[in-house]
Amino acid sequence: MRRRRLDLNFAKIVLMELERLGPLGRTQLEKRTLIKAGSGATRARFDGVFEFLKEHGYVEKASEGYRAPYRITEKGRRFLEAI
Repeated sequence: MRRRRLDLNFAKIVLMELERLGPLGRTQLEKRTLIKAGSGATRARFDGVFEFLKEHGYVEKASEGYRAPYRITEKGRRFLEAI
């Protein structure tokens, strides 16, 4: 249960940062998320949550480039409101 709560917290932080700041590169987004999440924050946990958000269409690349920034989708905005 605690792990699920932390993962939802990570997802919320990622989506809130993208909503607030607009498109961000993955590394920049990871750094901001780990700082805001505080204790218990690991890169591995960020990777898992970020992959979940991408696979389910909550975030997407803003363009086709290899290092293109990511942005929140409309589906991601609705998910953010729900959590």
